[in-house]
Amino acid sequence: MLRLGLLAPLSGLLGVAGPSIINCAILAGEEICLATESVMELLLIDAGGMPDAVAREVDLLVGAGLVNGLVGTHTSNIRVAVEARVADRVPYVFTPPHEFSRARAGSVFLGSDPKEHLRQPIAWLARNRRVTRWALIGNDYVWPRQVHEAATSVLRELGQHVVLDRLVPMGHVNVAELVAATRRAGADAILISLVGRDGIEFHRGVTELDAGQSFVRLCTALDENCLVAVGGDSSGELYSAMPTFLQQADDRHLRLLSSYVARFGLTAPLPGSYAEGCYDGVHVLAALCMSGLLANKSAVDAAGQLFAEGAGSPAGRPKHEFDLTRRPMQLARANHTDLEIVGMPHGV
Repeated sequence: MLRLGLLAPLSGLLGVAGPSIINCAILAGEEICLATESVMELLLIDAGGMPDAVAREVDLLVGAGLVNGLVGTHTSNIRVAVEARVADRVPYVFTPPHEFSRARAGSVFLGSDPKEHLRQPIAWLARNRRVTRWALIGNDYVWPRQVHEAATSVLRELGQHVVLDRLVPMGHVNVAELVAATRRAGADAILISLVGRDGIEFHRGVTELDAGQSFVRLCTALDENCLVAVGGDSSGELYSAMPTFLQQADDRHLRLLSSYVARFGLTAPLPGSYAEGCYDGVHVLAALCMSGLLANKSAVDAAGQLFAEGAGSPAGRPKHEFDLTRRPMQLARANHTDLEIVGMPHGV
């Protein structure tokens, strides 16, 4: 019996993405059981609470030997607290974009670091939208702080200028004040690292203030679920940089969408980028736990070997039908409630 702890946001800033994240985890689990003829359970932990509370719950599960590993699709402040408590006792696969830091031996990062996340989208916008003056607006915790640091470096390399840098506490987004400050600074573009509900509130407020066409807005944490919650955006100025979007047409993405609709129906929550990352994370974690590599390798080293081998099964290891290829960043523009890809991953 393989038991995996699933850290997914049922509440808090990313709660809007929680249902689709859980659905994709269930789908991955069922595929693994079918492919490997094994039994696997997912133990759900709400990763939308306060970091210390979430970490204590995970610590109890790990200490009691109730989970063989953890997969997390949540904010980085939760990840930092969980890592400190778990202390590499079980593998921990973290799927969203992450702050620029070296992973612990027991942690595997599937998402991009801030420079990977930002370089091509910013370069595309600088070239195609002729923007030069940027405001940086994000939540005040570990990931947006590192996004701002990386963005400042990337913008400098591209001959762009940062004219405003603001971090606001979670749950305290004063949209009118932020828009006014951005205007005073003379910005023509905003890099937004407000997460989940805070980002939704910001974009709604921009529309209500009739400021949608005042700035190009580049988001680092906006998927289709968040855009639907915003009520859509037809300004032509709202962009999102994410690893995947629903309108992608590559074979891997289309297979996932087909399987998702067959399992949960057309009215199920949209399987956006966060959810798709969790789907990959469950597959990766199960492969790690079943590989036998963890007996004498750290999770990072074992994952590196699996990624090098691909989805094959050398030495008789269970075969997992999934692709471990790293996904390049995509750039999409909001068109009402759709995110339409405009910047291709290779070249700007």
